[in-house]
Amino acid sequence: MNMFSTKSKILLCVGLILCLMAPLTARAAQEVLQASEEVTVQMGVMQGPSGFSTIGLTRDNGRLDERTSVYISVYPSPTEVIARLVNGDLDIAALPTNVAANLYAKNVGIKTAAIVGEGMLMFLTNDASIQDWGDLANRKISIPGAGSTPDQLTRIIITALGYDYERDVELDYSIASPAQMSQMLIAGKISLTVLPEPFVTMTLNSKANIIPLLDMQVVWDALTGSGNYPMTVVVVSDKFIDAYRDRLPLVMDAIRDSVEWVNANPEEAGALIEEAGIMKAAMAVPAIPRCNLVFRTAVEGKEAMDVYLKVLYGFDYASVGGSVPDESFYLDY
Repeated sequence: MNMFSTKSKILLCVGLILCLMAPLTARAAQEVLQASEEVTVQMGVMQGPSGFSTIGLTRDNGRLDERTSVYISVYPSPTEVIARLVNGDLDIAALPTNVAANLYAKNVGIKTAAIVGEGMLMFLTNDASIQDWGDLANRKISIPGAGSTPDQLTRIIITALGYDYERDVELDYSIASPAQMSQMLIAGKISLTVLPEPFVTMTLNSKANIIPLLDMQVVWDALTGSGNYPMTVVVVSDKFIDAYRDRLPLVMDAIRDSVEWVNANPEEAGALIEEAGIMKAAMAVPAIPRCNLVFRTAVEGKEAMDVYLKVLYGFDYASVGGSVPDESFYLDY
């Protein structure tokens, strides 16, 4: 009877151990399966310079190693990228920093993995009577897009320079397209504008007498002491992080390599940029050296992002979704 009791206890213990091990065994099997799985990372970028940094990923048909590749889709605006992130069509995307903060504030499952582009905005004029920032009073400043990054930074810089942007200057949003605005400035139909790259380079390279009045990046650094501001970031969906966290270092290293390759090879990068439908090579190639393409992990760039988002929040809290992101916004992969 005692032997039966002892044997029963042993069997019971073995059964309990097996029950406890079952989830661990299943998880281990799942991890092994995921590690060997062929994965195509779906990445979204927008037309324009925000898509420049990652174009190097399209070399070798997006193949990163024998088990991992990246497919890049190009969209005309953040709206389309956001929609596809929300519905799960995209794993990774390049977005304006404040747009990423807005998504995070709205509980969209994303985290920021890296900064891939810094500020590249400039005040340009064709009016020789405008010599410096002290000549901006009572001027009309044409800005491409109300609520856009150029608009937000213009209002912040104008305020920092001592102006009331609602009273001392006129902000004109009647021309939404930076390309059209550049042509209007060249033709003399407007006299003062804020433009991003590559339209700054295109405008300055025209035969018109265009004056680079104010480099916003220099003013930002003087105001904050944080260097340039992070204009474009790479975000990763929580779903992808949960399923393929082991692939993230590979993907991020490939993006880092892409940034370095684009900066070092603007002609070759320009051809791929045009092929992908991001921008014509003739515009992209001369602008690449001025686009401030960088790669900093979210951990490395956290301080600069935090400063930038806090300034935006203090100026217009809605521009970052109503709150400054917490620690969980920054992905340490």
